[in-house]
Amino acid sequence: MKKLTRMKLINWHRFNNCTIEFGDSTLLSGENGAGKSTLLDAIQFVIICSTGYFNKAAHENGKRRLTGYIRCKTGKENQPYERTGEISAHVALEFYEESKDKYFIIGAVVDSASEGQETTVRYLMENTRISDDLFLYGNQVKSIAEFRGSNIDIRQWCKTNMEARRMVTARLGRIEDKFFRLIPKALAFKPIDDIKDFVYSYVLDEKEVNIDVLRENVRTYQDMERTLDNVKKRMKKLKKIQELYQRVQERIEKDRMYEYFLKRSDLELVEGQLSSLETARKNEEIRLSQAKAQLEMLQKERSEKQEIATNIRVELRHNQEFVALEEEKKELKRLRDKRQEALNEETELKKSVAQAARDCESLLQTMGAGNTSRYSAAVSTEMSQSANAENGTGADFASCIREYRKKLQTLDGDINVTEIKSLTDDVIHFKQMRYGELQEEQAQLKIRLNQNQTEWEKLSKKINKLKRKKLTYPSGVELLVESVQEEFAGIGREIQPGVLCEMLEIKDEEWRNAVEGYLNTQRFYVLVEPENFDIALGIYDRLRREKKVYGVGLINTKDLEKYDTAPAGTLAEVVTSQNKYARQYSNMLLGKVQMCERYEDLKKYSVSITKGCMRYQNCVASAIKPEVFRVPFIGKNAFTVQLAQAEEEFQKLSETMENQEKKLSDTKEILGLLSTESDVDIKYRLDVIATLRMLNKSIDKCEENIRKLKENSTLIQKQLQLDELEKMLRGLDYTISSDTEKIGGMRARIQDLVARKQTLLEKQITGKSEVTALAADAGERLNSWNREYKEALGVRSIEQFQSEYFYKLPSNKRKYNSERCQIAKDNMINAMVEYKTEHDFGAAASLDGFPEFEAVYERLKNSELLDYEEKVQSAHKAAETEFHEQFLAKLQENMKLAQGEFKELNKALKGIDFSSERYEFQFMPSKKYRNYYEMIMDDFNVTQGESLFSGIFHEAHKDVIEELFEQLSVSGDNSAQALDEFTDYRTYMDYDIKIIHNDGTYSYYSKVCEEKSGGETQTPFYVTVAASFVQLYSNNIGGEAAGLVLFDEAFNNMDDERIGGVLEFLRRLPLQLIIAAPPDKIQYIGPAMDEVMLVMTDQKRSYVEEYHNAVC
Repeated sequence: MKKLTRMKLINWHRFNNCTIEFGDSTLLSGENGAGKSTLLDAIQFVIICSTGYFNKAAHENGKRRLTGYIRCKTGKENQPYERTGEISAHVALEFYEESKDKYFIIGAVVDSASEGQETTVRYLMENTRISDDLFLYGNQVKSIAEFRGSNIDIRQWCKTNMEARRMVTARLGRIEDKFFRLIPKALAFKPIDDIKDFVYSYVLDEKEVNIDVLRENVRTYQDMERTLDNVKKRMKKLKKIQELYQRVQERIEKDRMYEYFLKRSDLELVEGQLSSLETARKNEEIRLSQAKAQLEMLQKERSEKQEIATNIRVELRHNQEFVALEEEKKELKRLRDKRQEALNEETELKKSVAQAARDCESLLQTMGAGNTSRYSAAVSTEMSQSANAENGTGADFASCIREYRKKLQTLDGDINVTEIKSLTDDVIHFKQMRYGELQEEQAQLKIRLNQNQTEWEKLSKKINKLKRKKLTYPSGVELLVESVQEEFAGIGREIQPGVLCEMLEIKDEEWRNAVEGYLNTQRFYVLVEPENFDIALGIYDRLRREKKVYGVGLINTKDLEKYDTAPAGTLAEVVTSQNKYARQYSNMLLGKVQMCERYEDLKKYSVSITKGCMRYQNCVASAIKPEVFRVPFIGKNAFTVQLAQAEEEFQKLSETMENQEKKLSDTKEILGLLSTESDVDIKYRLDVIATLRMLNKSIDKCEENIRKLKENSTLIQKQLQLDELEKMLRGLDYTISSDTEKIGGMRARIQDLVARKQTLLEKQITGKSEVTALAADAGERLNSWNREYKEALGVRSIEQFQSEYFYKLPSNKRKYNSERCQIAKDNMINAMVEYKTEHDFGAAASLDGFPEFEAVYERLKNSELLDYEEKVQSAHKAAETEFHEQFLAKLQENMKLAQGEFKELNKALKGIDFSSERYEFQFMPSKKYRNYYEMIMDDFNVTQGESLFSGIFHEAHKDVIEELFEQLSVSGDNSAQALDEFTDYRTYMDYDIKIIHNDGTYSYYSKVCEEKSGGETQTPFYVTVAASFVQLYSNNIGGEAAGLVLFDEAFNNMDDERIGGVLEFLRRLPLQLIIAAPPDKIQYIGPAMDEVMLVMTDQKRSYVEEYHNAVC
């Protein structure tokens, strides 16, 4: 063992220059503050190469620093340190290496130029023992530079803590780094509260399991699996695109077949039509031949009869009576034609007469001449008054109309046309005159109606605003308020402008009219806070320059405090306001206006007013116009009153407009009655009555002459014969003409049939060419197309077949197929677009772009899929191997070693009683991670040749393996803690201390620790810490190792029996004990120690003495 034999302290707190001897076991005892912990801090300062653990046991929250030890901190405000200036200090530990029988020193030199400015160097000296000349020049302490320059035996010189730690662990036996954690933990005793934390700290070391390769393999496997999954997803999407493309092609193919059906049926239809046309042409030519023969016979017969008629006419032309008869017939025809014209004109005359009579009747009713009037009373009265006033001939309008109506009723009898024309002229004159008057009245009425309409709209808007509790002010007021509000909002001013009348209230309604009338337009002044006046005035001036606002008052409310009270007896007394500025301003205006009950009292005051709004001012009395105060604006009730007034006015105006519209409608109808169109027509058609009388007389005379001429018998017989022949000739002419026309129709039909045949022949050629081309394109499918065509045609006509397949609305088979094709195409394009978007693919999303999609699918299917499947399998195998060999095996190995350590620890504890108790450490599978424990401790080595991810092992631990794989593959800060937990072999076990009593019963520390006394909880601590040091030093790889253990404030609250048991246990271990304890513990601890040292102080310096004889 490498044992600590001596320690040299120079300038270490109150130890100015002190050498302490150590045996195999040493007790350092002294009163509190003497320096026991200071000595232990010096030892750990050197061996753990740190200043972060000073005095932990002596004072848990102690704030001792290296500066305090080097300069000797006093705790006094006026002298915080004993040592000042530049200070050098030394702490050196001398060790004896038994196997080689030689000494070496591990030490530290500290230079402190000022408070908090320390430089520390650590060193190793071989074959050297502690002596003063190593550290002093006489009484002068060597600095770092001087120390190194004067000692040639220095083997290692370490300027950093990391270098120093490597030096310490190597020289003390190449012990593990756990040494640097155990030393300060042993010093800083804490009762065991949590068994697991205690085991982690003192029993089982953290053993790193490097899973970087495993994580990388797992991630590679998962990346490959994701890539493979992505390839499969891409293939699935591409496969779907293929299927949709195939559907489109099937529909396109079906459409080609339908096109073949259509062209073939069209061709067969054309051929059928050609056959029908040829048959029709032949039949038409037969009928034409028969018609021509019939026409020739008729023409021959007519020629014969025409010759006979001609001979008779020649004979009759030489007869004077016959000539006279012919002339009379011509005259009769002329007269009858003239009479027909006159009768037509008479019909028009009667129509005009009927219309004029109706107009007369309506006009008489309008003027009150009839029994009733369906027009408004106002219109009727105006008509009558106007007619009477404008009648310059002495006969009023109504009398003229009545006479006119009477004459119109007698036109069928013997009338005086001249008289009626004159009367008609009078009527036309009266109507035209009245028409002009009514037009003027209509124009005026429209103007008034438009004005009322404008007022109606204003009232409607006003009512809507009033219903929203918003008064209507002059436009300038509203524009100024809105502009100021907008500006204030823009600059963050919360207080908004207001209109004066909205801020006032009238306390006595009897004086409302007086207040409203006196203030008049001052009610609409705009009021702002004093600090906002200049801003508002600037806005007003801008609006003035823009010619938008004039005449609106903007109140400056500054310096109105003197008007805070309303003078008694003035109008100001009946007005109040919650706004102090509005109240002050109204007091200023109305405070000079005296209220008078009687008008006689007005002159007593310079300014006064009565309730009736008689005002006296400037020695002048005047009555305020009611229009000024009729509409109230002041106070909350102003909304209600204004709304009632506006609604009443709105109702009256609506009734007025309704009457005006009725009157306008009546006027429009009367203007229609005053039309002179019928009257003018009558005037110019009256002569037809005389004309008809004259024509009727002439016709009667002509008919009489014809009758007398026909009384000659010879002439009559010839005439009858001629008439009969002419009648027959007319019959023949009609028949010949009809037959000729029919023949022309037949010829035209034949030509049409020939032309149609030619057209159909051209169609037939085109149709055959199209059918042939489609048949050639069909190739092997042609036979199936023909079979399906015959089945589809069946017994139906071609027209029925085409209707069902091509022309029927709203749907037919080809249209349905086309719609299905479009749907499939849209679906395919959508799938292509989705694929392009997700995979950044450059091909066109169309039928033309499909080959590129297909090429990708084939490449993935035949190349990349197999490649990725192989990579996934390879990555899977690599992850599995690493998981088995570097993770599960390491965890199992560490867990078995831990269990072995517990067994060794329990072996050391066996047979030792600690106050009638014995201790045994327990380990068992973790309750939380039992499944993991069972998997890790499973004998998975037998699975060689069998995959961890298949077979018996996988079936037994499938869920755990997958979960663990997931934890190992997660990356990021959030997973670091979980990863540390899963890679720590200690996680998978739970721990406890079994307490075995002398009577054979036992209990578990985890369940009774809260009930135990302080001494009882300390025993497992010392036992376990000692065992941990034994394990630490025995696991060295450098041959002989140290066995140093430090305990500070040891065995507090422990009884003598328990202390004896612990010491017995410790002395059986290969350890060098250095224990610090108060003097009252010497009697219990001292007998078991090789050395007992007393640490003392005289408040100036500290020193150490052997229990009986002083050493320094």
